[in-house]
Amino acid sequence: MLALNKLYRPITSQPFRNNDTYIEIQPCEELKPYICCFWGMPRPYTRSDTEEIQHGLVIPDTCMDIIFNIDMDKNEINDVFTGINDTSFHIQSNNFSGTFSCFAIRFYFWAVPLFCDESLKKTLNAFAETEVYFKNFRRDFQDILINNSLITERIAKAEQYLLKKLNLRRQNNIVMNAVYKLIKSKGKTSISELVEYTTVSQRQLERLFLEYVGVSPKRLSGLIRYQNLWQDILTNSNINMQDAVLKYGYTDQAHLLNDFKKYHLMTPKQAKIFAYKSR
Repeated sequence: MLALNKLYRPITSQPFRNNDTYIEIQPCEELKPYICCFWGMPRPYTRSDTEEIQHGLVIPDTCMDIIFNIDMDKNEINDVFTGINDTSFHIQSNNFSGTFSCFAIRFYFWAVPLFCDESLKKTLNAFAETEVYFKNFRRDFQDILINNSLITERIAKAEQYLLKKLNLRRQNNIVMNAVYKLIKSKGKTSISELVEYTTVSQRQLERLFLEYVGVSPKRLSGLIRYQNLWQDILTNSNINMQDAVLKYGYTDQAHLLNDFKKYHLMTPKQAKIFAYKSR
């Protein structure tokens, strides 16, 4: 497995968020090439019927998540698998009152086939029951989540489980080489260049990407470019948009701004203010 996580680690719209209802924790070293992070509530949270939790804006981060919501009073679990999304959306507050918690696994997009049992062909912008793609995950995680209330306890058990499920034989080398090229170029590689690099036809490459990633190479390229641009905007206090136009291969500044707003629903300035509100 190429160490793609050392070249590319996507971020959310609020990457500094850390409070009583949301935290991100890095996986163990063995899982770092595959899992971007574990996230959720540090401990069970008690909420009244009228209280709401603000989850913020979900942007295209090129990751895929398994999310478990646990009703601690009833010992019941709701779960969902989310594929790659290419549009932003606002998360609505869940329907739990009383005591509940949330635990989630955020996979790098290239690693999902190593854990799942089905093709990812129909997962773009999809919300599906975890069992559809990950056989027995819901059943096996039920005991982990009910019997361990702290996120650190859950992570320790989840890591043991995921390491046993990891199947490197499901890796497709053509897809991995193409993904490496896209990440290395920060999403600027053209499809013709990708075809030449992988020595397969465009049709075959697109078929493999839909099978193993859930999106076409062209769409993934745009998402990777956007994520790199977003990280530059967020971390560089003196970013020059004209320089960014050249760096990321946009035709002009208007093209860059329109592309960013298409994915983020905000201007770069608004997005940066929103991101730092969570600190």
